[in-house]
Amino acid sequence: MKKAISLLLAIFVICTAFAGCTDGKTQLKIYFKDSLTNELCEETRSVDVGKNPNELDLAIASVEQIIAGPQNEKNVPVISPDAKLLSLTISEGVATVNMSKHFLEKSGVDALVQRFAFVNTLCSIDGIDGIVIQVEGNPLLSESTGKELGVLSISDIALNKEDKTTISLYFPNNTGEKLVLDRRTVDAQQTLSLEKTIVSELIKGPSGKSLSPSIPDGTKLIGIETKDNVCYVNFSSEFCTKASSGTTATTFTLYSVVNSLCMLDNVSSVQILINGETGVEFGNYVLDIPYEFNADLVG
Repeated sequence: MKKAISLLLAIFVICTAFAGCTDGKTQLKIYFKDSLTNELCEETRSVDVGKNPNELDLAIASVEQIIAGPQNEKNVPVISPDAKLLSLTISEGVATVNMSKHFLEKSGVDALVQRFAFVNTLCSIDGIDGIVIQVEGNPLLSESTGKELGVLSISDIALNKEDKTTISLYFPNNTGEKLVLDRRTVDAQQTLSLEKTIVSELIKGPSGKSLSPSIPDGTKLIGIETKDNVCYVNFSSEFCTKASSGTTATTFTLYSVVNSLCMLDNVSSVQILINGETGVEFGNYVLDIPYEFNADLVG
């Protein structure tokens, strides 16, 4: 009896040694982007990688799952579905992942999110402490410095200060005649959502003295998400109740948000909600439809 119990325990230990095992399948942690919070979200996958898989088996299966995309409807892919894993090797706890050129289709924060997903996914496997990403056999370079990124670990990514991105904001000039472009550089790792970053920076106000704030004092961003190229921005009631009166003022407030967000490749129009409701009156506007970029207001 004792031998039988020992044998069962040995089988259990083998089965759970690598990321867990259920019904002959291995449990893997795969990371994607949450479409609501725009943060990385973990999905647990039950994958058949054979009996007693090693780190290499698990790593290859994990990358294939990243490429396959999320199963949870609230998550979105982090990489092009056309991407392919060309090769993967592991040496002294470092996984070298060689991807096809499609890995480079992401840029800015989206590229950083993609990198986050690979690091978090592969470093969740026992025996892998860091990864090196290559594209068509060439080392992955930092967008901001042009230098090789080298070995990436979870702690390295969290502390990396080199990755920055430039966002485009529109504020009214002091004469109240035009919306003026105000570019600023932000740390990309502070957020996984460019949309959220843009609105947060609009709330902070302009950087130049020749420009005026566009968002009323006290306005809070309740939520923001982009679906089918429409960015839904949910503001607190102060957006309306504390807005300056007059057609020109409300127009500049509205299109400060719309034009800034429409500078993103994935945003073609903006729908503003107030406390989660559409159809709220805002000066001479009714916020019941998505608004597109207005070039006539830009100077």
